[in-house]
Amino acid sequence: MTQNFKARSLVLYKNGPAIVDQPGDKIAIQLAGGKQIKVRPKDIQLLHPGPLQSLAELDQEPQGNMADAWELLQGETVDLTELADLIYGAATPASVWHSWRLLDEAIHFTGTPEELTPRSEAEVAALLDKQREKEEEAARWEAYLQRVKDRAIQPEDFPHLGDLERLAYGQASTNRTLKALGIEIAPEKAHRLLLQLALWNDAVNPYPARFGCATSQPELQVPELPEEPREDLTALETFAIDDDNCSDPDDAISLDGDGLWIHVADAAALINADSPLDVEARARGANLYLPEVVINMLPEDVTSILGLGLQEISPALSFKIGVGADGTPACLKIVPSWIRVQRLSYSAADQLMETAPFQQMSFITEQFRTRRVAQGAARINLPEVKLKTTVEGALYNLCARHELGLKEPDNFTVEIKDLPRLNSRDMVTDAMLMAGEAIARYCLENAIPVPFACQPPPDEAGSPVTMAEMFAYRKKFKRSELRLEPDWHSGLGLERYTRATSPLRRYSDLLVHQQVRAFIGGEPIIGEAEMLERMSQADVGGGNTSRAERQSNRHWTLLHMQQHPETVYRGVVVDKRDDRGTVLIPELAIDVKMRRMADAELDDEVHVQLLQINLPDLDFTCRMV
Repeated sequence: MTQNFKARSLVLYKNGPAIVDQPGDKIAIQLAGGKQIKVRPKDIQLLHPGPLQSLAELDQEPQGNMADAWELLQGETVDLTELADLIYGAATPASVWHSWRLLDEAIHFTGTPEELTPRSEAEVAALLDKQREKEEEAARWEAYLQRVKDRAIQPEDFPHLGDLERLAYGQASTNRTLKALGIEIAPEKAHRLLLQLALWNDAVNPYPARFGCATSQPELQVPELPEEPREDLTALETFAIDDDNCSDPDDAISLDGDGLWIHVADAAALINADSPLDVEARARGANLYLPEVVINMLPEDVTSILGLGLQEISPALSFKIGVGADGTPACLKIVPSWIRVQRLSYSAADQLMETAPFQQMSFITEQFRTRRVAQGAARINLPEVKLKTTVEGALYNLCARHELGLKEPDNFTVEIKDLPRLNSRDMVTDAMLMAGEAIARYCLENAIPVPFACQPPPDEAGSPVTMAEMFAYRKKFKRSELRLEPDWHSGLGLERYTRATSPLRRYSDLLVHQQVRAFIGGEPIIGEAEMLERMSQADVGGGNTSRAERQSNRHWTLLHMQQHPETVYRGVVVDKRDDRGTVLIPELAIDVKMRRMADAELDDEVHVQLLQINLPDLDFTCRMV
């Protein structure tokens, strides 16, 4: 077909009709709706020389017989003009345009306007079947979208809704349903729609899965504790002091003259480097502590064997810590041991702080704490709470729940307990920090590569006293990190520090134990390059675990508030910007942004009451009372 563009001829532009207004090097064409543009000759294709006065002339399809023309042309090749003449009896702009549409449809004819051929009967039948399937699928999709809009979901909708749930869990990056409904594609938006459809209820906590955390317990074979020489320390009065209902006691303390023994669950005795247990723990990074469930880093059988005080005599890796006159700790001895442990809660131990041996142990840890504070340790005593809910771990698959006829519980409670500042808690905290510093020094002296915990100092050092000052000072600290080269942990006021007292629930501690145990046993230790790789892998899992815990705690705290809408909370103004401010609610350990606070001052006590929560966005609003 000759590309001879004349005024008023019909051309094809981007698969749509256009009229040539003025030929030339740049051709002026008119599009549907009257819009005029200039194009290059190669941008358009001549369909009919015209004259065509208006594109409206193409709207009405002329009478014709496509089926007869298709049968007649079997085995032949024609151009678009000839096809229009055969179907419609004349090659007019309208007949040529509708012939082009048949060619573009590509069911009965295939090719180009210059050379086109009819398809065979079998090809047409197959294409028509495929077209019908597409039309039926499109109709089903539209019906599904309408049911979503009407909040009238049917069982056949679950495959599409499973895709929506995967987005809500952060396991997909796009979603066809949200896109079709004109909703922003984001996990929070998927969460909201699942709530609106009553497929999820408030009890669904998406954050562990959203951050890629394992949501089931590890199921791996646990070996028996190897037989090996262990020092008998059962004569020492040894205490494992933890929160109420602690299920994984992994540290304990004993007094020995002017020093302490820090006993730690002997995890490296069971978990060899690169064993299946080690690889699984490395991927998880840490225990996942949720208000509804604890997802362990290691199988429960490991804790049953190694947990301190869970048996009459417990195996441990024991560190004898001496303390210098200036409070500097030193690791005097490291031995695999047998210990006899008394388990106490912090509240029970606090009642014994004026008696032996707690008074003496507290004196030693206070020396250490005084030195830490002198070295710049941050003293930030903001409220802390512990959450517990009656909801247990749920199936993380909407389709599976539907098939099993399961639903999340509608009735659940969320309990929030204040964690009071107790002398017993301070004593245990400092005892474990003493061990961490002493073990770090020991590893440096013996060239043992381990992960050192470091935290850069804030840009401005401070000594906060009030709650508002502590709230502001905490924001100035950068995130702590693990490094192979030791550096200051400014928040703790320690020049050298490694975490080594929680190997059942934190992988970096397990790494330290594996290294120390190999060293004292005369076995090869992990080199720096390999250690760095293991630290990086564990840091990913541990970081995701921390984020999931923070978001989960906020999720359940908001639900606790929603269950008690009548409660008036005491708050403290901890930040102020003109008439806006932030109020910390101590009994919930949560802060809320407030308006109309022009008359309030920092550290003023105020009273607030919940207005509403926005669960998918983890946001809430309060009013002043």
